[in-house]
Amino acid sequence: MQDATIPRRWARAFVETLIELDNGKTDGLSRVEAELTALAGALSTSTELKNAMYHPAFSSAQREAVLMDIAQSASFHDVTRKFLKMLVEKDRVRYLAGIAAAFRAEVDLRLSRVRATITSAKPLDDAAVKELAAALKGKVGKDVIAQVTVDPSVLSGLKAQIGGLVFDGTVRSQLDRMRATLL
Repeated sequence: MQDATIPRRWARAFVETLIELDNGKTDGLSRVEAELTALAGALSTSTELKNAMYHPAFSSAQREAVLMDIAQSASFHDVTRKFLKMLVEKDRVRYLAGIAAAFRAEVDLRLSRVRATITSAKPLDDAAVKELAAALKGKVGKDVIAQVTVDPSVLSGLKAQIGGLVFDGTVRSQLDRMRATLL
């Protein structure tokens, strides 16, 4: 596992640079966050992209060309493209996944939002997810970005986790508590 210090430093510097370039506004952060997250996801799933980025047979110029092709086809922000070039120049592409995660955390902090994992027995429609996010916002006082997972073992009800805070209203947890009380 990689040390998180380098990705965190790069992500923080990139966020601060973006805000400075945008005259103190945070409007472009979400777009760049989505771009970095998408690229990190592609890097983790594509064997060809991994080879191009990590195999020593590929030169820095070739790595940069591959990343710029991806950035061009996905219409990445100019600042994201420059950042990716810098990662190649400074030989930091191997930290891209960590930088993307640290960037997301830094943006969440700056935009006063949190990420919640909501677990239910069945898929939830968009209206239900929005309603749950609004209810969680009332509890934590920050905007909530909800990620829904389906787990039939919860039987019924919902479980929401925000960092170490857990709201568990599932039938499974109620049964577990009853079992512990009775035994």
